[in-house]
Amino acid sequence: MANVQTYLEYNDPLTIIFRSGSPTDPYKDRADSLPVINNMITLLEIPSKSDRVTIAGMTEIDQEVFENRPSLLPTEFLVNYSIGAIQVHSSLEGTAQLCRYKGKGLIMYPASRIYALTNRNPDVVVTLQDYIEEIQRKLNETYDGITRLESTILHSVEVTERAILATDNANQATEKAETAAKLAQSAYDTTRLVFLEPVATLQDIPSKYPTPLVGWTVQTYKDGKRYRYDGSRWIEIDIFGSNLQVVNEYKDGLMSIAEHLKLKSFPIELKERVIAFSLPDAVQGIIENFIVFPFKGEITELSGYCATSGELVTILSLEKTRDLKNWSEITDRRLQFEPNQNFDDKKVTFRNINVEKGDIFRINLTQQGLGINNLTIALKIKI
Repeated sequence: MANVQTYLEYNDPLTIIFRSGSPTDPYKDRADSLPVINNMITLLEIPSKSDRVTIAGMTEIDQEVFENRPSLLPTEFLVNYSIGAIQVHSSLEGTAQLCRYKGKGLIMYPASRIYALTNRNPDVVVTLQDYIEEIQRKLNETYDGITRLESTILHSVEVTERAILATDNANQATEKAETAAKLAQSAYDTTRLVFLEPVATLQDIPSKYPTPLVGWTVQTYKDGKRYRYDGSRWIEIDIFGSNLQVVNEYKDGLMSIAEHLKLKSFPIELKERVIAFSLPDAVQGIIENFIVFPFKGEITELSGYCATSGELVTILSLEKTRDLKNWSEITDRRLQFEPNQNFDDKKVTFRNINVEKGDIFRINLTQQGLGINNLTIALKIKI
């Protein structure tokens, strides 16, 4: 290494910072988890030889023992107390080991004594100090370049300001056009209606349409209400059918004048009334379609059918109340539609056939067969 003397003048001494180990300046207890690299562990401080180094599950051996060995065992380690290096078995490569020792301090080397062989033709040595000086020179050149760049940027800013001033009038015209476009878009957003497939209730809308757009409109078929998404929430906009007029002798409404007159011609003394529940799109659970019976009477018959049968069994009950709080089933056996059957052809018996004026009836669909649709439940009451 002929070039070593050129780069290393031996005028930068080592700096050693050691504790004395006295009660006023004791060695420092260290417990460092350190990696194994090239079969070596490099401690963060120089260890005290008298206090030794310990590694859990491993045994330290002396240099004299190691010299008579071809290699270390996986549970053995050898410590160089002068430089703070630990040699271990190659099987521990890449692992982390917890090393406990008392730290005496540090040995700090000057940058002029840390070298690198840049190539082998011949052995050229470059010190860390050389690299630091080269980096500083490059930084100085960079600072000069930044100063020139800042001057160029300042000139560009002046040119840009003149260009911005020249485009102000064009920007004002553009803003007016954008304002007009926003007003038109706002009018479009507030009136746009995109009708989607209906759901059962308002609570079902977020799960059916989790990422809605402005104007999406969904109807809930349990109550006929329509909801429109305004960009942040679903707003009720109308109730389907609320604008239908009641029929009278002079004007059609929910039925024609002829149907109205025919209905009025029926004799009032008819003795049997029918409560019919029409469930085109029934969903399992309590059907919130209550019917109040206005007469006193006796139940004579309960029957049901469906236009489209289900693939599995469907079970429902008819319940009665007077206060909308306490409901009771009126039959000993619930109506039951077997798979692929359109009728419940088994006769039911009633727990109490008496009906008082003002009794309220509802359907409880306790089990819904897959695919069943258009249910109709009829309750006959003799008055």
